[in-house]
Amino acid sequence: MLRTLIFTAPIVAALTGSVSAQASSETIVTPQEFEALTTGNTLYFERNGRFFGAEQFYTRRRSLWMNGAKECLDGEWFAKNDLICFDYGTERDPQCWHFIERSGQYSARAEGESAEFDIHLYNIDKTPLDCKGPAVGA
Repeated sequence: MLRTLIFTAPIVAALTGSVSAQASSETIVTPQEFEALTTGNTLYFERNGRFFGAEQFYTRRRSLWMNGAKECLDGEWFAKNDLICFDYGTERDPQCWHFIERSGQYSARAEGESAEFDIHLYNIDKTPLDCKGPAVGA
């Protein structure tokens, strides 16, 4: 029993150390950094390898969201402490997220959710979203 404890203690310490290092390598993107990254760009997100949605960002913190079903909503975003919140004029708004940078990759984590539900940024470009409708994409 003592031998088992002696050999497993360094392994446990190494594992918990790497978990702590992984968690500490996450950096929450500030609202100013988020604005600089997004304004004039379209960001594409996936979850579990499937298209989750895309958001086109305009000046004055306005945006156009396209969900996985290709439905679009005009919205705006604002900062609430270290959260980035979106308001699309629906009953579920605002929707707030931590935007996270980890080793040069970006993810978004909904307020109160765990990392397993993160959506991951996989592309940024300047292509306008293909949204149809009279009140969409202003």
